[in-house]
Amino acid sequence: MANRKNSPRRRVRVAVLAVLCGAVFAAFFARLAWMQFVRADYYADKAAQASSASYTAVQHAARGAITDANGVVLARDTTVYDLYLHIPAPPGTALRKTVTTIQDLTGSKDVETQLAAFCSAASAGELLVARSVDSALLTGLYRAGLVQNGAVRLAARGVRSWPDGTLLPHALGFTGPLTAEQWPAARQRGLPMDAVIGQSGLEAAYDDWLRGTDGRVLINTGLDGTVRRTVQQRQAQPGATLVLTVDSRLQKSLQDALLSQIHTLQATKVAGAGRECRAGAAVVVDVRTGGILAAASVPGFDLNRYRTDYATLCADAAAPLLDRVSQGLYAPGSAFKPAVAAAALTAGIDPAATVVCTGRYGFYSGYQPGCLQYGHGGPVDLRTALEYSCNIFFYDVGRRLGVDTFSAMAQQLGLAAPTGAETAEAQGRLTWSADENYQAGLTLMAAIGQGNTAVTPLQLAAYAAALANNGQRPALHYADHAINAATGAVVWQYAPHFTEIPGGESVFGPIRDGMVRMARTTRVLREAPVVCAAKTGSPQLADTLPGGGHYVNSVLIGYAPADAPQIAAAVVLEYGGGGANAAPILRAVLDAVF
Repeated sequence: MANRKNSPRRRVRVAVLAVLCGAVFAAFFARLAWMQFVRADYYADKAAQASSASYTAVQHAARGAITDANGVVLARDTTVYDLYLHIPAPPGTALRKTVTTIQDLTGSKDVETQLAAFCSAASAGELLVARSVDSALLTGLYRAGLVQNGAVRLAARGVRSWPDGTLLPHALGFTGPLTAEQWPAARQRGLPMDAVIGQSGLEAAYDDWLRGTDGRVLINTGLDGTVRRTVQQRQAQPGATLVLTVDSRLQKSLQDALLSQIHTLQATKVAGAGRECRAGAAVVVDVRTGGILAAASVPGFDLNRYRTDYATLCADAAAPLLDRVSQGLYAPGSAFKPAVAAAALTAGIDPAATVVCTGRYGFYSGYQPGCLQYGHGGPVDLRTALEYSCNIFFYDVGRRLGVDTFSAMAQQLGLAAPTGAETAEAQGRLTWSADENYQAGLTLMAAIGQGNTAVTPLQLAAYAAALANNGQRPALHYADHAINAATGAVVWQYAPHFTEIPGGESVFGPIRDGMVRMARTTRVLREAPVVCAAKTGSPQLADTLPGGGHYVNSVLIGYAPADAPQIAAAVVLEYGGGGANAAPILRAVLDAVF
């Protein structure tokens, strides 16, 4: 009886259980169907990822070229190829055979060692086997079929080269890999650890424009070596082309003129008059913009041979690696006198007022420096003092002004002051009453550009440009603009700027007259194609001649045309024997430009 009563309940329980089981199986099969059909791609990708690896390949961006103002290439990238080994080996290739072939072609047994180290750190990727492979290795790789079957990859990369490495080598500078000291700052800029950057000169100053941006490709490969997917994460962007203010034709003329004059002095002059000259520097600038048109430092070197000749260049007593243009420090000698004249005229001294030149300055009883009295004597006014470089006039005017007054004017005009140029430059120095060695006689020496005063040829060029511009001193610069290599659009343009020294015509007019008259005393400048203004200097060196007296440098500043200046120049010849010996170099510039 009890069994009959429990039978309906049992059937209900069985039915409920059957329904629940059916629901569970229905849900299971629905989920299975959803995974198999709706999410098929997703789980296929998951399966693929489980049996594959991904890595990133870099596509090197070309570094921008550097050209002169007329488009002549001064520095550019030459394409070389680096050899990468694919790991794992692609289908149809054998990694062991590929490694053996590469070792046979290169003569190196290091590939196996590199491969073992790589595989201990990663399951897939590209192993850099060789940089800048030569044509023989390239031919061997293709003959072996390693490039065609994908066993290796040849990645293009740019290496800096120079069509004429002797033109402007110091200013152009070099590129190179990041150093340990540079890495923290480079990382903040987003650069990879193996980035190649500008290390000196214009290459360093404009690295952000020139460097470009490397491309990145994400590669997914199966464990069997099959490439399953590539994703271009970032396109390679070449660097911009940097266009300079430099005229390569004028640069060549200036370098040739410097070398020619040095050789002429060595061959024709006696001891102490230029025979010992071995080095020098010269600069030509556009006074209207401050653009550097040419900058020559002699002796120089060939950028294409810099690395191979580095030890020899470093050991050379003539210091060819020194950029004398921006880092050589020289007393300006009498080329400093226009600065003293500007200070005097600014202070209200009448340009017609005279100082009697007797050949000896007798104001101090214990120190009476002299004047050579080239072409003059007796009462001398400012214009005549500049024309004949009268020391007595400037001793007296300098003493009355005070050393701090005329040194301050010289600094305003550009001496011992930053020029604005993009390359590293020496600061230079002037003579001040606060100097440790200061005494009254030092004012007299400083007034004729000696004493503690030492400046660079680049500063002398800025100074000459300020005199040419009636006191408007331009900031000097090598670069004019940058161009997008792909579109040709100008992406950066230099904006000229000037520092104004008050005075105008009343201050700089008499100085211009004196400098024009000085240029006419020198035949080589008198016969130039345009009228120019100039001032020479013959600063004494510490070295003494065997028979007594001192060796002297040759210094010259000038600008032309005198009535409407376009260019200014500065020349320094070490042991040049006197300022007049620099005049042929200025003449060569005038012939080349006008």
